[in-house]
Amino acid sequence: MKSRIQFAGISAAIIATAAQAEVKINENLAIDGYAIGSAVITHGTPDTNHTIVGKSGNAFDSVFVGVSGKYSVLSGRVSFQAANPFDNTSSDTSGVLDAYVTYTAGNVAVTAGKYLGYLGFESYHTPNNAFISYSNAFYYSPFATGVKVDYTGDGFAAGISARDSQVVGGSNFATGDGEFSDDVGYEAFFSYTGIKDLTLFFGVGYENADGYDSVLEGDFWFSYNVTEKLGLAGEVTSVEDTTALSWLGQVSYKLTNELTTSGRVTYFDGKGGDVIGYGVASTYTFTPNFSLKGEVSLNDRNVGAPDTVQYALQGLFRF
Repeated sequence: MKSRIQFAGISAAIIATAAQAEVKINENLAIDGYAIGSAVITHGTPDTNHTIVGKSGNAFDSVFVGVSGKYSVLSGRVSFQAANPFDNTSSDTSGVLDAYVTYTAGNVAVTAGKYLGYLGFESYHTPNNAFISYSNAFYYSPFATGVKVDYTGDGFAAGISARDSQVVGGSNFATGDGEFSDDVGYEAFFSYTGIKDLTLFFGVGYENADGYDSVLEGDFWFSYNVTEKLGLAGEVTSVEDTTALSWLGQVSYKLTNELTTSGRVTYFDGKGGDVIGYGVASTYTFTPNFSLKGEVSLNDRNVGAPDTVQYALQGLFRF
């Protein structure tokens, strides 16, 4: 998926964990990371898109560093992020994201520690997305601590996970609630890649969370490279007692080797009303390490709040 227009949120154990191109330290260790800074102007009510904890913050100003290691059948990863929260709701602005060890035997990988959930077409790491902002496709799948088992076959992959949280935990910085007594979160997915240039993803999550009767969520997305230049993607999600339905549709086109442009329509239907969003974004890659991304987006709100228009420019340095 890293070679596609967007990087989806499948298990790190299956798709090489690192969101960026790794720099090898030696045969056992590699480092990757990025730094981003943005200028954002919003007309109307500040637009805090409905996404997993931390995504509103790290989309705009943050530094991320990850270290991956491998020795024989064992591998592991630790990553750290410092972010400036855009929406000013996060009490923590830095912390450890990944911290896990994986044992691999053939096509099976068993991971224990803290890791990102399966669900969601858009990457937690905004540099891997076509847009600066996140869509209105609503789902819960934060970083949390637990155990997962993943299987990679010929043209498909699948996995199951049990963690301390499936929904947002006690801290506002990409972490679970640290409690395994009565509200463990469960997640599973199946992805199919048996047709060239097509990826289909099916995922479910469940938690009997504190303050809720239960939270059951479903997520389906696809991506398809029509040609080497044209890509299509779509996602449909639903979260019990939160959203009846949310979705996104996206098209991306590579105008030149350096310039890619994308269009997106996204929708959210919640208890308080609905929001439909429209946006265009372009990314110009100056070098393999530096790119500039621009976006104009509109959210048409039927939730008792004004519509919003957002203009954003983001510089990205990755290593």
